[in-house]
Amino acid sequence: QLFESGAILLYLAQKYGGCDSPEALAAVSKWVVWANAALDPIVFIENENGQVLDTGLRGRPKKIERLESILADRKWLLGDDFSVADVAVASYLLYGLLFFQDLNIGKWPNIARYMAVAAERPAYARAFGPKTAQMLAELCKRQPVAEKDDKLFGLF
Repeated sequence: QLFESGAILLYLAQKYGGCDSPEALAAVSKWVVWANAALDPIVFIENENGQVLDTGLRGRPKKIERLESILADRKWLLGDDFSVADVAVASYLLYGLLFFQDLNIGKWPNIARYMAVAAERPAYARAFGPKTAQMLAELCKRQPVAEKDDKLFGLF
């Protein structure tokens, strides 16, 4: 029996997603693994019992800053075409915004655009409901809020 979101996505990529070469599978796999191993603990800060306490998206994690730069010149993670890599990454990001609707996603304009386009996909509306999809797309399009500088005199 197949379980774990990453394993399911990789199975779908191989069966239906055009991963007909080791290179294509590697391109998808790196993002699915990254989403589960690196993005999840940023989006969801948990205690030792697995309870979600907050999100690391309130700050400016280096891995999110890197994702922002990667998305600067492409619509989807692998270029012009939506893939299971986007299912993995966009799902975590959109879940984070669903749980923490006060997030300032606009501080990352490329990520905000990416998330809005993902939420506007008809398949996303079918999976999560049109109201949720529309609400998340609108939250992604909010103007960014100026970030507070907690440093003393802007230096310390």
